[in-house]
Amino acid sequence: MHYVLIVLVGCIAGIVTGLIGASGVMVVVPAFVMLGYTTSQSIGASLFIDTIASLVVAWTYYQNKNLNLKQGFWIAIGAVVGAQIGSKISSFIPDVGLSNAFSVFLIITAVLFWVRGLRGGSFALPSGSDKKETRLLKILRSNIVFSALFLGTLVGIISGLLGAGGGVMILLILVFVMQYSMHEGIGTSTLIMAFTAASGALGHALSADLPIKAAIWGAVGTLIGGRIAAKFANKINEKMLSNIVSGVFVALAVIMFIVQR
Repeated sequence: MHYVLIVLVGCIAGIVTGLIGASGVMVVVPAFVMLGYTTSQSIGASLFIDTIASLVVAWTYYQNKNLNLKQGFWIAIGAVVGAQIGSKISSFIPDVGLSNAFSVFLIITAVLFWVRGLRGGSFALPSGSDKKETRLLKILRSNIVFSALFLGTLVGIISGLLGAGGGVMILLILVFVMQYSMHEGIGTSTLIMAFTAASGALGHALSADLPIKAAIWGAVGTLIGGRIAAKFANKINEKMLSNIVSGVFVALAVIMFIVQR
């Protein structure tokens, strides 16, 4: 029964990744903790499951011509390096500290999606901030390689530290800075997330914080959920996908907040 529940958790995590391009961390980590694993072990399992989910989802988006690594390549490099740093740091942080950091991560990303995603079903900022946004984007776009490496490294550190593949943060970078469409953003971010999560999972494995048997069973579930959800996401239009991205993420954030309490 234990592993049946883990397969179910993996399936749900795969659905989340396939629909909104987000890491399954908000599902896997608390579920594994409730099943008796430490927070650090749960993070390691989450990264392993994220790797499989991301590869399956990215392949599906690629089949639908919604994957573009031309500009996302440098983000991937920075993210892989950052994930190693984050995974090393996480083993020295108490379970309570990791849980609190995880909660803060969920709250921040939920607010970002609420403000930027639910405004008309898009990621557009309020019109009053257009000038400020333009200045920021000009700075970031003045040197795409440096910006991508820097932002990717930050995403990687957070990924290794919190057990998130970084899909949401990478998606924001691709949509805002690189000006990808939602479909291309999700497809590309999940592929980058696969490398980031794999790097973080390796770091946890080397630190003996990866329950490999449980992680493999979770990966079986995510293969099923990720494939089905990604196929559905590629059949709907940009506006509806944006609504789903924002709505599902906010719902998950609320659920996770309740679980944490």
